[in-house]
Amino acid sequence: MNTKLDPIILHLCETLLTTFSVTAALQVWCEVRGLGEGDLFADIHPESGQLDLPSLGVDLLKPRSDETVRHRAITLTRGDVPLLDADNWYIPDRLPLQARILLDTTDTPFGKALEGTLQNRETFSAVLPPHIMDRFNGRTRIRQTVMEAGEGVPVLTVRGIVTVDTVPVSFVEERIRPELAELSADTRL
Repeated sequence: MNTKLDPIILHLCETLLTTFSVTAALQVWCEVRGLGEGDLFADIHPESGQLDLPSLGVDLLKPRSDETVRHRAITLTRGDVPLLDADNWYIPDRLPLQARILLDTTDTPFGKALEGTLQNRETFSAVLPPHIMDRFNGRTRIRQTVMEAGEGVPVLTVRGIVTVDTVPVSFVEERIRPELAELSADTRL
């Protein structure tokens, strides 16, 4: 357990729990800290399309029987810095045409594909390593998000729903990479 990372993990958690877009938040996070270069991109994994929508995602997205749910597995990266691994399930027919095209044909991150829309994100759970979870006791700034401790979670895992114009379009699970926490701890603000 590297306790020098604890404040970074706590700050990342609070940042991601209170943002409308994880992609936008991590772009700013990296720019402020000088991590990587350029825009974020989604390194799309070969296992994209392989995972079924989890039951929590079904409850939140409520896909109709005539709607297709797509799965996209990625590593979100800035330059050569891996930031997070994510599984994203989305309903293409609920997205603007431009976002669908970008997601089908490019490495554009989901949040970036939705730029210019009234996108919002609500985080439904955050899972932290147990020793860090203990540090959140009594913290009221973290809204009503269900937070849990997970033995196998190296940094932070968040699950949420993305809406466009209040319509649920995506369920996502994002697992922050240890490299992001380590490099963030090494920078001075």
